[in-house]
Amino acid sequence: MMKKSLQRLLNDLKKAWLPIIACIAYVIIMTVTVGEVCPSKLFFGIPCAGCGMVRAFILLVTLRFKEAFVMHPGIYLMLIAFIIFLIMRYIINSNIKWIKLLVIISLSLLIVIFAIRVIICFGSEPLTIYDKAVIFQLLNMLLSFRKMHSQSVK
Repeated sequence: MMKKSLQRLLNDLKKAWLPIIACIAYVIIMTVTVGEVCPSKLFFGIPCAGCGMVRAFILLVTLRFKEAFVMHPGIYLMLIAFIIFLIMRYIINSNIKWIKLLVIISLSLLIVIFAIRVIICFGSEPLTIYDKAVIFQLLNMLLSFRKMHSQSVK
C-alpha cells in the first residue's frame, strides 16, 4: 500500500512539476520586483480572499503561529484541508467526488473568512488598498489627459 501511495505521489508530481515551478517563480519574481503577489491587488487595488496567505504560510513555516493566524486566519483551514487531501488521495485512495467536495467546502469557508475579515479589519495589512494598481494608474493617466485637453481647449 505504501509503495502504491508513493507511486501515485510521484506520478502527480510528474504531471504538476511545471505549474508548481511556475507558481513558485511567480511569487518570487513578483515579490522581488513589485512587492506584491496578488493579481487582484495588482490590477484592481483591492485584496482577494487569499490576500496574506503566502505571508501567513511563511510565518507558519517559521513557527510564528499567532502571527500567521493574524496575517490570514484561513491558513489553518488550508493546512487542515491539505492534510485531509493528502490522506484522501494517497492513503485512502478516495473517489475524486470527495476530493472535489473538500475543495468546494474549503474555498467556501475561505470566502466566509474573507467576508468577516473585510467587515472587521479592512484597512489593516494585508487588507489594504494598493494605490499603485494598474486601474489607478490608468485612471490617473486618463484624468491627466482630460485635464491637459480641457486646458488646451480654453
